[in-house]
Amino acid sequence: MLRKLCTRLFFIFCIPLILYLLLTVVFIHESARQWISIPKLFQQMFATVRSVGVISAQKTTFFLKNAQQPVIIGDYFSVIIETRNSTGQHCKSGGDFWFATIRSHKGNAAGKVIDFNNGTYEVIFFAGWTGKATVEIILVHPSETIDFIEEKLWPMKDRIIWKGVFSYNKKHETKTCRFGKQNEHLNQCVHSYPLALGQTVFLCEKPQILSCDTLISLKSVSNHVEKKFSQLLHENKALFSKDVTYARLINGPHAIEIISTGSSSDVANELMLPECTADLPTPLSDGFWIKNIWTSLQCKSKQWSKEEIMQCVKGKQFYFMGDSTTRQWSQGFLELLNLSTSQFTKIPNIKLTYHNSDVLNLTFHFHPYTIARRSCPYRIGRWEYEIMDNLNSSTCNYVLVISPWAHYTQWVKQDYIERLYLLRDTILRLRERCPKTIFVVKTPKPRNHKTGTSLLYTGDGLLYDIREFFFKIFSGLGIHIIDVWDMNLAYPSSNNIHMPMQVIYQELQMFFSHVCKM
Repeated sequence: MLRKLCTRLFFIFCIPLILYLLLTVVFIHESARQWISIPKLFQQMFATVRSVGVISAQKTTFFLKNAQQPVIIGDYFSVIIETRNSTGQHCKSGGDFWFATIRSHKGNAAGKVIDFNNGTYEVIFFAGWTGKATVEIILVHPSETIDFIEEKLWPMKDRIIWKGVFSYNKKHETKTCRFGKQNEHLNQCVHSYPLALGQTVFLCEKPQILSCDTLISLKSVSNHVEKKFSQLLHENKALFSKDVTYARLINGPHAIEIISTGSSSDVANELMLPECTADLPTPLSDGFWIKNIWTSLQCKSKQWSKEEIMQCVKGKQFYFMGDSTTRQWSQGFLELLNLSTSQFTKIPNIKLTYHNSDVLNLTFHFHPYTIARRSCPYRIGRWEYEIMDNLNSSTCNYVLVISPWAHYTQWVKQDYIERLYLLRDTILRLRERCPKTIFVVKTPKPRNHKTGTSLLYTGDGLLYDIREFFFKIFSGLGIHIIDVWDMNLAYPSSNNIHMPMQVIYQELQMFFSHVCKM
């Protein structure tokens, strides 16, 4: 009897209510001409109900694993993070993005974060010096923000556009340019580079008078970027609020004490590190800073003297290809050999540097289609295939550094991934012709964000993704991957796009340890 009564009440009250809600939703979306499927509707309803940034940096705790045991110089030790929500309850899922460092006046190091996908994380540190060290655990983004970056931000088109100037015979026209696909080129000028971009092409509105081949310069449109991302940031401000964005954890040990056992202070040598070769395994810690010297824990690196570097580079041709962070490498290379002011060092434009002498043969090329405040001549840069496919096969004494990343966070992800796979094909073509060529890939690094919108167009979540793309696409091919992420994160200064030259010199010391014989 009771079951029948409940069934009757369900049909009398619940069924009409459900129908009313569905009809209301259909009416609303029909009036807006935006039909939506019921499963998708419930997905959106769930997303709205779910609190943004379930994790609370104010409530999340961290503690030293095996706290009863001392932290001894030369040992690895761990910090456990237990994420909690605003009510103090333990979160049950992972996917949050962290920065973790230990810092002191003696040294600095970054920790490797292990995600157990249950709301708990383990951060592994290496104790590279003695004394008190401050522990910094920073929530960069909660998992909800990472999901937004992956699902919404990366696939967005037209996150960067250029103004292209067409000019011929004293006639000038300015048109909007962007990247797109070949099937989007109706009534547009198409610039295609299939060996570099595949199906992606550079499109410009057609000039009214001039021809497409009169494009002479490009300038990225910064106000378009700010306007587009300001609106996006406003619509998703909860995802990037200061409570869950670069928020330092406060519920845990402020500092640890690293003690000595009286043994050798050369802790790196005691670990019996491998030689610096291609395809090295990921270490538990990349290394640590002692003042301005980086000690690698990935492989057996050293501080190379000027004389040793000169001996190493003799008879080799170096080609550096990338962005302004790779240009810093070429600058640092010249400075370490006291060649910056040499008569043989030439800088014809901001996209090209070269030095050809008995001491060094070095050329730096910037890639095309850069994002910059100033207007640049069209195609002033060079694609990697334009350089590598034209290298002479009779010598094959090449060392190539490749690092295209800083200008690509505003690309559609799949377009950029296609570019990286085509770059890999270019490397393999040259390797077939010149098997002894040394290939080096330099990873991205974290960078400072001076505006809220920069979290969207150059965010560390995007840059860390690019780092992972590099490892996925270039690993297992005998390519030396110089991972500078933790080195830059640990350095005791702001993570600017252009780090102090002391950092660049240490990155180059890692480079020499990979390409030179000990």
